[in-house]
Amino acid sequence: MKWLVLLTGCGLGDGSCIEETVLTYTALDKYGCDYLPVAEDTQAPAVNHITEQPEGMRSVLTEAARLGRGQIRPLDKVDPAEYDALVIPGGLGLLRDCRTSGTAELVRQFAARGKRIGTMCAGIDFLRAVLGPQVLQGLAENTPADGFCRDADGAFFYTPAFRRTGSCHIIQQGIDGMIRAMQEAGSGL
Repeated sequence: MKWLVLLTGCGLGDGSCIEETVLTYTALDKYGCDYLPVAEDTQAPAVNHITEQPEGMRSVLTEAARLGRGQIRPLDKVDPAEYDALVIPGGLGLLRDCRTSGTAELVRQFAARGKRIGTMCAGIDFLRAVLGPQVLQGLAENTPADGFCRDADGAFFYTPAFRRTGSCHIIQQGIDGMIRAMQEAGSGL
């Protein structure tokens, strides 16, 4: 299986949550998954993470490269048809800048092909904004931080992460379980 990890910058306030991204990489590495971080090559408003106030503009791709481990690719240089699963760490960048962008189109392409999409924290709000409010309706709201949920078809997966706890250890359990389940669903186990 080949995976994409969708990033929206670097930092919870206007990009991807750093802890959730690192814990996603940890789980993908643990299960021997072949993955590639991607981000849209665009400009977006920046937020000062100390004051939480607007602070000019930022390059989403350049910021995401900080989390991309030197292997990040621009979203428009990746063919979604070549990948089996998409993982989206949370962060407010998803909600602030990506609903009508190439990022949203990537999600639509994965959903249209019935490919697995896993997300965490604010990612459920993003999926619902892009694909409709029915995504994991009634499941995501009751999922504990150390767990995950998925739809009956095994297309959508979610773990609440920082939405339910401040503990990285607990969040790691939810992300790890979600990645393992997505991999098993992809291998037909």
